[in-house]
Amino acid sequence: MKITERLPDFPQTKAKLKGLAAEAAQLLETVKQDMPVLKVKLDGANVAAAKRSFVAAAKTLGGSVESRNAEDDHILVKWLSTPRARRLAQTVRAIRDHAPAAVEAEARRLYSIAGNRIDDFVKLSGEARRKLEISAKRNLSRKANS
Repeated sequence: MKITERLPDFPQTKAKLKGLAAEAAQLLETVKQDMPVLKVKLDGANVAAAKRSFVAAAKTLGGSVESRNAEDDHILVKWLSTPRARRLAQTVRAIRDHAPAAVEAEARRLYSIAGNRIDDFVKLSGEARRKLEISAKRNLSRKANS
């Protein structure tokens, strides 16, 4: 590899759309406020690829789309003037911090269920104890969720 040029920042040019995304952008520019849903005939294009192209086009236009399948090789595309929040950001779970005494009690219970004597729990190696604590925390989390 060889450096051909050094730049102070990324060039300030708009992203250029190609293929289906360019077609989708042209269609989205024709959307009217009172009728924001387009019924688009795919003409043999892959449904998933068409939906992705509308999402990419909407992103470059500063908005977002909601799409659904329709009958007879059509999809419905709704233009939304504001970008949508990502679903992953909405489903963040709180990290549970279990009490050390509860974790140890659950680890001892798991150790005894496996057919071992409770007295031998203190003689466990660090690695075996760590694995039992992981299982105990998992069990405690499952009990808290149900």
